[in-house]
Amino acid sequence: ADNAQIVVMLRPKKGLKVAKKKRATGQPAVVAAPKDEDLEFEDPFGDEEESEEDGGDRDEEMDDADGADAEMDQPATKVYIPGRGDPLAEDEKLEFVSSAYLMLHRLRWEWPCLSFDFVRDGLGQQRTKFPMTSYCVAGTQADKPQNNKIFVMKLSSLAKTKHDDGDSDEDSDEDDAVDDEPVLETKFLPHYGGVNRIRCLPQEPTVVATWAETGSVHIWNVGPQLQALDVARGSAAALSTEPIFTFDGHGQEGFALDWSLTTPGRLVTGDCGAGIRVWNRTGGTAWQVSNNYHGHTASVEDLQWSPTEADVFASCSVDGSLRIWDVRRENASALDVKASNTDVNVLSWNRNVSYLVASGHDDGTFSIWDLRNFKSDYTVASFNWHKKAVTALEWHPTQGSVLAVSGADNQLTIWDLSLERDEEEEAQMIASGVDVPDVPPQLLFVHQGQ
Repeated sequence: ADNAQIVVMLRPKKGLKVAKKKRATGQPAVVAAPKDEDLEFEDPFGDEEESEEDGGDRDEEMDDADGADAEMDQPATKVYIPGRGDPLAEDEKLEFVSSAYLMLHRLRWEWPCLSFDFVRDGLGQQRTKFPMTSYCVAGTQADKPQNNKIFVMKLSSLAKTKHDDGDSDEDSDEDDAVDDEPVLETKFLPHYGGVNRIRCLPQEPTVVATWAETGSVHIWNVGPQLQALDVARGSAAALSTEPIFTFDGHGQEGFALDWSLTTPGRLVTGDCGAGIRVWNRTGGTAWQVSNNYHGHTASVEDLQWSPTEADVFASCSVDGSLRIWDVRRENASALDVKASNTDVNVLSWNRNVSYLVASGHDDGTFSIWDLRNFKSDYTVASFNWHKKAVTALEWHPTQGSVLAVSGADNQLTIWDLSLERDEEEEAQMIASGVDVPDVPPQLLFVHQGQ
């Protein structure tokens, strides 16, 4: 079909709706505005029924022919499920539907970026007023070690996404509708070697730690760069570009790094040789770094401190294990399970339900573990949705049942573990002739292709 196009609309707890339509070159696809839970596609190219008064008398054979043609011209509507079913044809593409998002902005760098972190600011927690302003840091993976940088960014004038259908939220304030383009301002620090991971100290967000591909862990003060983003252009003082502390004792590169939420300045780092080190701050720009904590037999992929226990942290590894450690015991972990037969790439400790830990694996699965019953053969839940390795996951900061998961299959998914399958709703869908998608009821949202 010439210029066949697939339009994707996210349907909460029901998967994705897809419409495919043959149409002339340059003719835009139109999606019906969503109202409540009733998300339907509008066919902008379908023929309107002709009035008997306007059309006059037609013979029966012509009516039958028109009826048959009209039936054949109806667009094929089905549920589109990412990673399942037939792949897209060469003349098909996924189309962005703005009504699925409250806010969506994109930015692109000259080099790939493996890691970023938001900088805590004084603009208010859980703010909802638009336009928004946010600060973040990111590190590059450039072609040469000397070309890498740490970017310190201010993103402002972040307005709500304008919906293509023209509808607006009835409850939104007029002040939320901003026509200005988003503004991106940046400062940078040179960083020798690619940045494998970057994290801001929660209690002092101007202090930033980076894992370099050179095998060094650096601590930086990005306070002058952040301050320069908020002063008049050209009036900032000279900016420091050197780390305030560097540790080379790992001897090889790593990716695992996390600041403690309970002990300011305490850091834990892990390398590709199974080594784990705990850092304790001894002064403004000084840290004491421990000996290796032994237990893993392969690369340590991720680390995270307990949100409530000052001396406890979790680790995961290429050896397939998930471990819980006490800093007062270096020779072995306190608890461990075989979490996967593949690499365990990432973990996240629930800040609201402190006995729940999530782990993401190289085979695309992720699991939820209960530390009160921490056994290899017992998980609270396990999901096999992503078709390639899970590369990141994180619990919602305030909702204990919600988490986001991203994978190498170019999907970012949002899940709510408190949801269950609604058999009554499924029966209504079947009775209406609508296929029930093969989607876990806990899956809320899928973002992909952007």
